[in-house]
Amino acid sequence: MKNQVRQIGSLVALTVMFSALLVACGGGSTRVDVTMTDYEMGLSVDSVKAGEVTFRITNDADVTVHEFVVVSTDTLAADLSVGEDLLVDESQFTPVDEVEDLEAGKSANLTVTLTPGHYVLLCNIAGHYTLGMHTDFTVTP
Repeated sequence: MKNQVRQIGSLVALTVMFSALLVACGGGSTRVDVTMTDYEMGLSVDSVKAGEVTFRITNDADVTVHEFVVVSTDTLAADLSVGEDLLVDESQFTPVDEVEDLEAGKSANLTVTLTPGHYVLLCNIAGHYTLGMHTDFTVTP
């Protein structure tokens, strides 16, 4: 019986120490909730510290399919150039990652590792960017 109590005590102590270590190291991903409606994109926060970031993307549009693209650029979200095809010219920035064709009413997660800098989050389905599906995002050291 004493051995079982000692083992349980040791297990509890190890769990507490491991939890403290995770907190000290900033363990885990930072979560950013993204809500997309017909032609708007809202974020729970517009700035995070560098490291692993999980975007929890929800398409709350009635019927519109969207995509969620993360790009690294010094250009402000509203100033990206758009071609005659109503798409943002993707050669003007460094793509990080994306979720394509997110159906209305669906959700998805996108986890990326971001370094300090300026990012733009956008939907690059024809015409969506020009209708307001973009926002600036900052990653701090």
